[in-house]
Order: sequence, then C-alpha cells, then structure tokens
Amino acid sequence: MDTDPNSSVTEFLTKCDDYQLFQWTKFYRDRLEQAIEEGVDGISMLLTDKSVLSAQEYQKITELVEQGNRVDSSKLLLNLVMEKDSRARRVMWESFVKLRHEVPKLDKILNEIQELGSDPFDNMNIAQGLSETPNHLKAVQQKHKETLRVQTETLR
Repeated sequence: MDTDPNSSVTEFLTKCDDYQLFQWTKFYRDRLEQAIEEGVDGISMLLTDKSVLSAQEYQKITELVEQGNRVDSSKLLLNLVMEKDSRARRVMWESFVKLRHEVPKLDKILNEIQELGSDPFDNMNIAQGLSETPNHLKAVQQKHKETLRVQTETLR
C-alpha cells in the first residue's frame, strides 16, 4: 500500500479527463471556495507562477486579501480559473495537493477523494442523485408552492 498521502490524489488527477475534472470542481465548488479562503495567498501565488493567473489577476486577488475580504478573493480566484481552460483547472487541483497540509479544509476534501477509491465519479453521481427531489415528493412540493402562491396573493 502506498503511504504517500498525495499519491492517490495525484493518480486520480492523472486519470481524470478534462470534463471529469470540470465536473469534480463543480461538485466541490462551495467547499472549495471556503477552503481557498484559508490559503488564497499561496494558491494564487502558485497559479501565477504556473502562468494560470496573470499579474493583474493576481493583484486583484491580493488587493481583496489585503482589504480583509478573503471570501471575495477566493470566489474571484475560483471564477477566474473556471473561466480558463482545462489546464488551469488541472494546475489548480495540483496546487491544492501541494498546499493540502497548510490548508485544513483542502486537506479534508482531498482525503475524501482518497477515500472514494478507484472510481470517485460513481460516488459523485450517486451524491448528485441524492440531492434531487424524489418523484413522490415532487407533487407535494408543487402543491406547497401553489399554496404559498395563493397565500401570498391573499396577503396582497
């Protein structure tokens, strides 16, 4: 068994095609934004060093950090990377692996990926399926919406 905690994540990243990596990033987006807040300085610097972010983009991110606005800086970083090509997303994930021990929330996400094992996309598809409203509840949900609409009209 491999004892390097980064090896299974690195192997996972190597096996991912561009679309899968895009889906994976979307799946973890909210949690990634929160995790990036803790390490936005280091992550943005790594991405700039790897020519993923321009000097101007890096400056915008660091200005937000200096103003104490880590939430917006992490959202900006993630948005900038997501708007770029697949190489940018791949480099971002590789940066996460490098900084995982400095950013506890990133480490937790990467540990989850390791625990999912050989085909994490099967698990991701299952998790996405769980977030959808089951068919037997859709009618109840629709009736509730209609009731709320009627009540709102009555209040006006």
